[in-house]
Amino acid sequence: MSRSRFLQVALVVMAAAGSLSLMGCLGTNSLFAGRPFPPSTVLQRVLVAIQNPTPTSTGELQIVDARYDIRNSENGKVPAFFISGYKGSLPSYIANYPEQQMGYVYGYGDGTFVPVNYSKEAVSGQNITGLPGLSNSIFITEDGDYAFAANQNTQFLTVVDRVAGQVVQLNLPNVYKVAVNPAGTVALAFVQDSNYAYRVIHLQQPNGTVAVPPTYPTAATWPKGVSPVDCQPINLPVYCVVPVLDKHGNPIAFDRPFNTIFSSDGTTGWLLNCGPECGGAQSSVSFLNVGPLDIYNFPGSTFPGPPPAVPPPTERQRVPVPGGATMALYGNNTLYISGQQIQPGGLLEGFLSVMNLTSNKVIAQYPISDGTHTKMLFGDDNTLWIGSQGCQSGYRIAHNLVSGCLTFFNLASNSVLVEPWYGDLTGLCAILEWHKMYTAYGGQLHIYATTNIGITTYQSTPYSAGSELTNAYVTVHGTAYDVAYMDAPSNAGD
Repeated sequence: MSRSRFLQVALVVMAAAGSLSLMGCLGTNSLFAGRPFPPSTVLQRVLVAIQNPTPTSTGELQIVDARYDIRNSENGKVPAFFISGYKGSLPSYIANYPEQQMGYVYGYGDGTFVPVNYSKEAVSGQNITGLPGLSNSIFITEDGDYAFAANQNTQFLTVVDRVAGQVVQLNLPNVYKVAVNPAGTVALAFVQDSNYAYRVIHLQQPNGTVAVPPTYPTAATWPKGVSPVDCQPINLPVYCVVPVLDKHGNPIAFDRPFNTIFSSDGTTGWLLNCGPECGGAQSSVSFLNVGPLDIYNFPGSTFPGPPPAVPPPTERQRVPVPGGATMALYGNNTLYISGQQIQPGGLLEGFLSVMNLTSNKVIAQYPISDGTHTKMLFGDDNTLWIGSQGCQSGYRIAHNLVSGCLTFFNLASNSVLVEPWYGDLTGLCAILEWHKMYTAYGGQLHIYATTNIGITTYQSTPYSAGSELTNAYVTVHGTAYDVAYMDAPSNAGD
């Protein structure tokens, strides 16, 4: 055998051995926190919910590579990666649980809530069924056992209890939003144009005893705007929805309650009073005693046994937030609150308010994007990102200011950068440790730098903090409506 022929054979054998070794590595080794290598072999994945990707399909779930900002494989041989088996319509929300390597995708077009296995990159398990019509707001616990949904058209607050195999539809007129702590032990609901918040209780206690359904006055004796309690099923009640009460057993009058933000451990709740932005009087933050709001804690004294050790749910304190309050984020003993304030002339202007939770006072306020703020997320490099919808009808555009729906806030320098407008900001996820923020912005993917980035192997131009990176190789067919970082270090990071 000639020397050149010998070298060719040797190289082929070495390459084959290398391929087998790599295959063995992919099959047996694992990634961060024991997570397996995914079928795509993409290690920093962003899941994109896409509406109307083709003339014959109304929904797809696509995976893009957030390390290299490409939609294809690194070698270019695979043009795109998708979640196999997904057939939902108009996917609009991704409940992202990277610790469990699971996600749940809600399709607004058909009301489906589909489980996605991140390890298999495929639909896996049974869909969450029993949701009436199209939900305005929806939540599912990280174990997938309980889902809560608000449907304003059917006027139902739905509880899907997959442990008991039961779906309960509680009558709550004009319910439009749910807020649930991470474990699903506290579930609140909010009603359009109302000053009252509602909670869900479960009459079946963990020890198996059953409480007597709470007795409340009739509708005629409630304060105006407060709906009476509803318990379902009627013949043998299991779940009830009741107003949040003060320590005297009276419904608490908030000020257009819009949302509740929970700490990551679920033990602390901050209720956001929307105030003037929603037709009320004063925007503020109410501090909730979460313990008595536990889904197994019953209001009143009609249930068996001694009264709970923790006092009945009460509003401990209300802190005014002049800049408005529709969304918030907690970190470093600080509550960052976004909302809108009415300006002279009636226009709404967006503000970020910083509340010190030691003094319980707003210590700073900064102008940000206008619009209804629905997204807030910490990014790398001590940054905060805020997204809104409907930002083109407020103060900024009327005064010829940059009027996009995305705001970059530097927590170290307290500097604000409002990004250019592409449309509504509907999705946001931080690619932690990679100094990027992925967004579904105006129906397409846009990527932003959290710090100054020089020329790299995947970006040919230097970028400053807050600027947009090249997105030419991650654009998708159809309307990108939500994004989720599948490989985030924890559930709290997305």
